[in-house]
Amino acid sequence: MAGTDAPSFSALVNNLRPAASAPLRAYTTATIGSTGYQLQTNAAICNRLVLSPDGTLSATWTFSTQTASWSDRGTGYNYFNGSTWGPAPTARIENTRTGFTNIGVTSTGAEVVVSHEASNLHLSKRATKGTGTWSDASFLGSPDVWSRLAVGGANGTTLHVISQTTGTANPPFMGQDGALAYSRSLDGGVSWDKLHTIIPEIDVNSYLGFGGDAYSIDAKGDTIAIVIGGFDIDVVLIKSTDNGDTWTKTIVNYFPIPLFDEPTMLSDVNNDGLADTLETNDASVHVLLDNQGKAHVFYGRMRMLNDDLTDAGVSYFPGTDGLMYWNESMGASTASVSTPVMIAAAEDIDMDGILNVADWGTYQVSLTSMPTAGVDASGRIYLAYSSIYEGNAENGTPGDGKSFRHTYVMRSDDGGITWCTPHDISDPGGVIDLTEGVYPAMARDVDGFVHVLVQTDDAVGHGVSAGSTEVQNGLAQMLYKKVPVSDLICVVGVNENASALSSFSLYPNPSSENSTIEFSVVKKGNVMIRVFNVTGQMVAEVANQVYAAGNYKTSLDVNKLDAGIYFVNLTSADGTTSQKLIVK
Repeated sequence: MAGTDAPSFSALVNNLRPAASAPLRAYTTATIGSTGYQLQTNAAICNRLVLSPDGTLSATWTFSTQTASWSDRGTGYNYFNGSTWGPAPTARIENTRTGFTNIGVTSTGAEVVVSHEASNLHLSKRATKGTGTWSDASFLGSPDVWSRLAVGGANGTTLHVISQTTGTANPPFMGQDGALAYSRSLDGGVSWDKLHTIIPEIDVNSYLGFGGDAYSIDAKGDTIAIVIGGFDIDVVLIKSTDNGDTWTKTIVNYFPIPLFDEPTMLSDVNNDGLADTLETNDASVHVLLDNQGKAHVFYGRMRMLNDDLTDAGVSYFPGTDGLMYWNESMGASTASVSTPVMIAAAEDIDMDGILNVADWGTYQVSLTSMPTAGVDASGRIYLAYSSIYEGNAENGTPGDGKSFRHTYVMRSDDGGITWCTPHDISDPGGVIDLTEGVYPAMARDVDGFVHVLVQTDDAVGHGVSAGSTEVQNGLAQMLYKKVPVSDLICVVGVNENASALSSFSLYPNPSSENSTIEFSVVKKGNVMIRVFNVTGQMVAEVANQVYAAGNYKTSLDVNKLDAGIYFVNLTSADGTTSQKLIVK
């Protein structure tokens, strides 16, 4: 990626959310390890934390005791036996240098770790979680890096692995410069019946290639979901319901120039010979399968520009903000219709309508990004993410140094139709404000607690990239956070005590032409007005902006809606108020 624009926040004001209703402090934090290699991913979060049915936890991260050269880099591992975590590791689990690690636990209780060596994938496994010697083996004979692992299959012993095959320094693989390969083992990694295959739905006929770490995978039984993104491609979902034998493809977010080729093509969508700035994604994508096997997709909003064909990369806009969400009920995106919605953004803590932050660490993602999600037995969806923090900066007040990122948790009780107030789990309000909370990894299964692994230290950025000016102050800490579900306040339905909205009326109802939405705001804040059909698909967004205190009216054109029942949701900092609308 070549140039970047200077930070600009004027375009972000209408997308800012107000501060969370209260800091979330009623949770357990444990330091389970550390690392001097602070780049946990180039884009999307790895599967690094697994909750087993017996309440034990298996955690991994890219580990090193060094702050430069990182010759001892590998997988850091720790295990929670149901009552305590083990001692922090002092060495990697592998017998060779690896990185960018993933962990899975099979139905037999075996642990499997997939990482990458210099040019191959590396498999470490043992028969009993939490104890025993790790076996080590390289697999995949062609250059493969930046893997993702999910455990599935009807019997819970199938390993699904995706990885980038080659980059620009290597010959193309199957016609793609950076292909995404799929491998499968039906027996927990003993043998592989699919090795290094290209799924036809994402082959060279649809995409020239993909970036490293720009993909996520989840599995539930025989259902597998893979989502892929990137600055210059679609957000695309490929899904299998037969344990990886066949696949279907859905465009989540449409990139307007198919088969975009950076060295030869400007980002010119209207063919006027001038490069256009395009809305896209930041490659930090995440996919979760709910209890019914429906895919939920999250990614950071981004903008890109390619106006120089000689610089070996596109320009991206690091001041872009917004965490986007989509599920299969919302339908595919096309060239003319974009179906994802924004559900989170940087918090305007002082409520002045401006995001008052200094510069920030280099992660090449949106100001609000790094999503990771889970689901509980009742079907509630949980989300953790990292966002720029409008509070203390690295060297004092904003303007003196770079601003930190904090980690937030939120949930949806209705399958993603509405989302509750986000809660800061980086201990705001105290000296811990002066820490960077990044790369959250949530255990996909939620059991009354949300389990999250977060990397934190007192210096912004990761300081790993060549030429980086970000200096790390020693080792970063790997923090495990156990957040009680009961402390994640979520109000769905009429909220009589809401501080942002005091009233909400909808008339005429039933309606056949236009309905008026009338509401009163008693505290300045962001208000989203969205319309959903009975299947949970959003069919209209009327407003998504900051309102000052006052009375407001807006019109909803029901001529564009088919006859039937709809739900009009008003969402503020304190929750969501919903009213039924009947269209005649």
